[in-house]
Amino acid sequence: MSTTFNNARIELSKQIGDYWAGTTTGAGSSTTVVDTALKAKQNDWINLEAYDLITSGTYDTEERKISSLDNTSGTLTVLAHGGTIAGSVTYEVHRLASASDKRIALVAACREAYPYIHKQVRDESHVSGNWLKDGSFEVWTSSTNLTYWTETTSTVTQTTTAGLFKNGANSAALSASAGTLAQSITNQEDLKRLAGKEVTFTVQARCGTASALRISIADGTDTTYSDYLDQITGWTEDHEPLEVTATIADHPTSITFTIHYELTATTAYVDDARVISSYNPPIYIGELGLSKNTPRQVFVEPLDYYSGEPWVRIHNWTVDETSGLLFLPDNVQKDYRLRIIGTGYLDFLASGVASTLWTATIAIDQPQLDILIAQAIIYIYRTFSIPNFYTGDRKAYMEMMGFWDQELKKRIARAGMRLPALTTNWGT
Repeated sequence: MSTTFNNARIELSKQIGDYWAGTTTGAGSSTTVVDTALKAKQNDWINLEAYDLITSGTYDTEERKISSLDNTSGTLTVLAHGGTIAGSVTYEVHRLASASDKRIALVAACREAYPYIHKQVRDESHVSGNWLKDGSFEVWTSSTNLTYWTETTSTVTQTTTAGLFKNGANSAALSASAGTLAQSITNQEDLKRLAGKEVTFTVQARCGTASALRISIADGTDTTYSDYLDQITGWTEDHEPLEVTATIADHPTSITFTIHYELTATTAYVDDARVISSYNPPIYIGELGLSKNTPRQVFVEPLDYYSGEPWVRIHNWTVDETSGLLFLPDNVQKDYRLRIIGTGYLDFLASGVASTLWTATIAIDQPQLDILIAQAIIYIYRTFSIPNFYTGDRKAYMEMMGFWDQELKKRIARAGMRLPALTTNWGT
């Protein structure tokens, strides 16, 4: 379920009584928009705060202030667009608030309507005791650039094809040139705490050619390698990943965990990388988008690599809201997958990141969309409309804001999203 920014703007405009959409019936100019349907409007239909929005053609998404309407020809005079507005171009007129104002209001409403509408977070990409950031290769700056890993020479690509990832929704594919994918203290500063510790580095892998892939642990002086992956069909077994164990020097000059891709005749896929030592490190969950970086529930699988139900709820965990670190109690066993459940703020997204493009989408539809719309309308009256009008107008707009405040409460009561139950910490 999702709604585009464009459709949310249209719905907001309709509910506030500020929707006019038309199609030009002839070519205008850079400063005129011609539509004979506008002959039915009075010239003073265009007020001091009216704007157009072009929604197709060469100047799609441009908006300009409208200065006047000539209803004898159906011509709007506007501040100059980038060029001539041709015939058969769709457009909108916004008279109470511009399209940009409505966009700002919709973005603000995502925050202001929390928690009655929210992003639902259910994540199983983290592992208890894992010292690596993003061992499941879920966090990408772009489709060829992992956020918390460093690529060298090889082409590394985000892979979401069913069967080509082991856990979560992604794996990392290595191809083209021989090279490496590594995480070091540069990527994850807490790795320095592994000095003097024995650590085990494991990676689930898939590769159609034997002896193309191996992994290593390095401390600046010594490098310890795993055996090569010799399996050429499917993924490594859950309990038989690529694995290497080493003891980090007491005073290492570096600590690096590396995946080596050494034969270029095939593509190798890697997932579920883990570095396990003698105690539980804090788990970084800041990338999950949780409100205040705080889950509502944390579970652990009852058996390693267990996919059934029920998982075991963990009590007495704590979170550092500023750093996004989750601290598990000492009784949680290491090397087990975690399930983190919570909520976050909604936003309009394009390609997974916040966007103000009209094509961006938000992960709600009706009836929850009506909550967002009501909150956005209140924002418009409060922020854009009331300061721009004289005393009599201000009174009318205050009354309308009161109406929408009551309407928002009704919509929340009818369709507000339920929150996951909070975890009670024993003894507190």
